[in-house]
Amino acid sequence: MNNSIKLILLAVILGLGGWYAFQLTSSGNGVSDEPYADFAIKDTANIGKVVISEKDGGLITIVRGDDNIWYIEETGYRAQPYNINLILETAYRIKVKQDVPPKNVENVITQLSIRHRKVQFFEKGASKPFKIWYVGNPTNDHMGTFMLLEKDGLKSSLPYITHKPGVYGSLDVRFFSDEYLWRYSGVFNYGVGEIKSIEVTFFNDLTNSYSIDVTDKGKVILKDYKKNVIPVFDSAQVKHYVTHYRDIFYESINRELTNEQVDSVMASPPIHQFKVTDKKGETKTVVLWPLPDFDLLFEDTPFEDNAYNTDRAWASINGSKELVKIQYHSWDLLLKPMWYYLPIEKK
Repeated sequence: MNNSIKLILLAVILGLGGWYAFQLTSSGNGVSDEPYADFAIKDTANIGKVVISEKDGGLITIVRGDDNIWYIEETGYRAQPYNINLILETAYRIKVKQDVPPKNVENVITQLSIRHRKVQFFEKGASKPFKIWYVGNPTNDHMGTFMLLEKDGLKSSLPYITHKPGVYGSLDVRFFSDEYLWRYSGVFNYGVGEIKSIEVTFFNDLTNSYSIDVTDKGKVILKDYKKNVIPVFDSAQVKHYVTHYRDIFYESINRELTNEQVDSVMASPPIHQFKVTDKKGETKTVVLWPLPDFDLLFEDTPFEDNAYNTDRAWASINGSKELVKIQYHSWDLLLKPMWYYLPIEKK
């Protein structure tokens, strides 16, 4: 047997082995007699659940609630709208860019068996997915993504190179199972007329603390930190301030501090507190602490002010011990002091 024949047989064996491994590590009853290329889902409004699983064991299930808001299943957390909208848009616009060259089919299938992200799409109320994508590696030029489609329990007989027209880059990065990255980062997102009152506390200077009451007719009442009504103030500025509580987000969830360090932060003096009550009577309280540099904090040398991060702070929402990190550049507009609303001669 010459070397050429040996190489061909080896390629066939490896290809079949990869396909067999793919069958073992994936759901489904078998392989279709024909290729499936209809990856796109035009009726994305009827998608009720998306399940993403990764080869390392990562798994996330995103479900559409009765309120049409997406949630992370069994957690109570809202899903990040950008993430799910990106997936739905991809499902709507995805197209086959080109066939996989015949000589590369077995190799692509083998690679899919080694590394893929499985994305299952369910219709509302359905217990079984109507389409499953196996999302593999990007092409060498990163202008396409190797994918294979499964429908009705059968996998396509061929993989394809897919893309989203007009978009540079591969599609695989859009599908991940990290819950921290999926959780909605919105903190204050109140619409017009939804806020009943706001309390802002400056712990380092209580005289600049205040509260705002919003009447049913939209009138604002400003009070000082002792709850005394301020008779003269810039009501236009106060009304404008209330609108800032619409798109306020945290940057990230703590994944760096130990439990001991979290306790240390929460036991230290806070710097600010926001308490917002909506018209339904529900209150959200957010407390901010300086973000210390623990490398400096735990040294034997005395703690100095420059051990604090000047761009970010730690925050707790409704007393949770799960700290989140916020950026001052997006929260500074909430940190208006009392004097900001007073007549110039009183400032």
